[in-house]
Amino acid sequence: MTTIFRATAALALLCASLPALAASATATRAWDFKPESNAGLRVRNLMGNVRIERGDTPGFRVTANATIETASAAEAERLLALIDYRTSDVGAGSRLDVRLPREHFPKLYQSKGTSAWYAASYVEYLGERIRLVGDKDEAPLLRVDLVIRAPAGAKLEVVNTFGDQVAENYSGTLRLDGGSWLLSSTGGEGRLELDNGSGKVIVNGHKGSVSADTGSGAVKITDCECEIKADTGSGAVEVQGGKGSLEADTGSGGVHIQGFAGRLAADTGSGSVQARGVTDVTALDMDTGSGSVSIEGDLSALTKLGIDTGSGSVTLRSSAQPSMQIRIEPGSGGVDVEAPGATIRETDDATIVRMKDAAGHGVIDTGSGSVNLSFQ
Repeated sequence: MTTIFRATAALALLCASLPALAASATATRAWDFKPESNAGLRVRNLMGNVRIERGDTPGFRVTANATIETASAAEAERLLALIDYRTSDVGAGSRLDVRLPREHFPKLYQSKGTSAWYAASYVEYLGERIRLVGDKDEAPLLRVDLVIRAPAGAKLEVVNTFGDQVAENYSGTLRLDGGSWLLSSTGGEGRLELDNGSGKVIVNGHKGSVSADTGSGAVKITDCECEIKADTGSGAVEVQGGKGSLEADTGSGGVHIQGFAGRLAADTGSGSVQARGVTDVTALDMDTGSGSVSIEGDLSALTKLGIDTGSGSVTLRSSAQPSMQIRIEPGSGGVDVEAPGATIRETDDATIVRMKDAAGHGVIDTGSGSVNLSFQ
């Protein structure tokens, strides 16, 4: 009897220590918004993935698929009914807000929430202060995944804090605002604005303009025909293929360019700038704190050149010579110039390189880095 009692007690203790089995419930809703809205549609969501597609109807259509996972199916169903979808479809613009009233959702599970008893993390959302916890047994897991279908030429703004936002073949004006998840667009056209906290930004095959801003996430833009403005705190900027113009600004991240055609400008704190296979570069403007600058390709179209580095070296290699005069002002680094037929003149504080009829003008200034130029 004693042995049986001990086994039963041990089994009860084990069962008590195991987490409760979770149950989930799902509900789907959809809305159609008028096509004549001049200001377009604004959508705000806290948790879930957002997918944006080209629609085949005049107006917007939004489908929400909400899922809640909690201790019991009854509780999950109860909480599903308490999600407050606020819509407005009058006046200049339309909107959809996925509200989570604090009296019903005081805490939510989020993988980045804290699970320590002595710490707490919160998110401010639509006037509500919701606590985030990292323990699934302490709060429900909630997500509202959205599919937004937009007509060609539409205006759309989406703010989604926890979750990826992915756009496919969007046409018009699109602004995506995220936290630390992925923001991406493929095959779009028009004006694209991507603002992320610490997540990645990926754009592929866009035509128009791209503005990408991240705190510490990387930016990758491929095969775009557009004006590109990329700004990161500590993430790298990578551009592959495409044509147009590029302005890149990073704190400590590098800028890497491959096969791009058009004007190039980059400003980095401590990151380097590397470009390979560039063409049709009419203007080149590079400024780094301690990073090097290395540019290779066809620079024959160059008319404006400005490169300034704190302690980084400068390397320019071109398959053809531009019509330009370049003034090189190195701090403590050496200067090496290979330019057949060019006139090279030394002064007390600079090296002057004059190629062809010197229609353009350029300045290279380094603190302690060397300068290497090769124009064939």
